[in-house]
Amino acid sequence: MKRPARIALDAVSKHYATPQGRVAAIDGVSFDVEPGSSLAITGPSGCGKSTLLGLIAGLECPSQGRVFVGGEEVSSLSESERARLRRAGFGLVFQRDNLSPFLTAVENVALQLALKGDDDGWERCLEILAELGLSSNADKLPDRLSGGERQRIAIACALVKQPSVILADEPTGSLDAQNSASVIELLVQMQRRAGTTLLVVTHDPDVAMHLDQHLSLRDGRVMEMSGDRSLGRADA
Repeated sequence: MKRPARIALDAVSKHYATPQGRVAAIDGVSFDVEPGSSLAITGPSGCGKSTLLGLIAGLECPSQGRVFVGGEEVSSLSESERARLRRAGFGLVFQRDNLSPFLTAVENVALQLALKGDDDGWERCLEILAELGLSSNADKLPDRLSGGERQRIAIACALVKQPSVILADEPTGSLDAQNSASVIELLVQMQRRAGTTLLVVTHDPDVAMHLDQHLSLRDGRVMEMSGDRSLGRADA
């Protein structure tokens, strides 16, 4: 996938077996996200936000229903096929920056290209760091950087592959209010410039306000979503 990808979920559920019986982390969720748009996923702790993002990323398969990304049914792929899809078309950003402490900022970004199989992108790595205001930090190790700077490097790692989809799980959760606003504004700005489809899990209403649409989860079910046309069955 190179173009922005439409994301579509069709009656998706995810169940887990527990000593107390079966628990539905996600329960019959259906929605569409148009290519190049952005969606905030909000809800109380334990409502299934991160599980939902993991299903879209192909980190897990649904117990029922179908997940489509870019017209491909992710939920029907094998584990190795899902991993290939993530490497080729997904940019992932998490609350923890997950940077290698032994690599400089630019080396961390370049590592993402190496994992994808690209061995010629050093200039692109430097360019994207410059776009994120990190030129002076390119040769610094992560422990020499602030939390906001490390999270911007994490965003560079997600964007350098020119993904069709960016999935961000609480990308500002460990930052103070000022850094949080700066990071989400930068992420949305870069997403719109690249035309990438963006999904952000967040507990922060100020973060959600920056995105095109807003989906509210409770007990694994969609309670509300902005844009009526996005609700209902998906037919990728």
